[in-house]
Amino acid sequence: MFSLIHVPINIPAYSLSSNTEVDMNVELVAHGYSNLLSGFFGGLQNYMAYTQSVLYHKSGGTGKVSGIVVAIVTVLLFVFGPTITSYIPRCMAGALLLHVGIDLFLEGVYDSYSKFDYMEYGSVLSIII
Repeated sequence: MFSLIHVPINIPAYSLSSNTEVDMNVELVAHGYSNLLSGFFGGLQNYMAYTQSVLYHKSGGTGKVSGIVVAIVTVLLFVFGPTITSYIPRCMAGALLLHVGIDLFLEGVYDSYSKFDYMEYGSVLSIII
């Protein structure tokens, strides 16, 4: 069920976070085709990871070249990741997760205060409680 509603929720949220215009029809059609192809080849359904997308955007990722670089790094980490992760302290992963979580919380709660009226902001506060 969550797979059905994550695109209409995450795409507009990412659009607000990155200050870009998004055509939901194009996004939904692309999402449908990617899920169709994935299912045809026996893969899992696709899911937009909002936090990773925001992190990618805030670190300066734009265009096709950086997307290809991310794909190559992902494949390399898939192959060599277990060996590499033994050298990375666990606290670094926790620190990155904490940093992204605090940044998204501030963006969703503190920065959005002036964007919503009182009733809408009340729903934002009720979600976090």
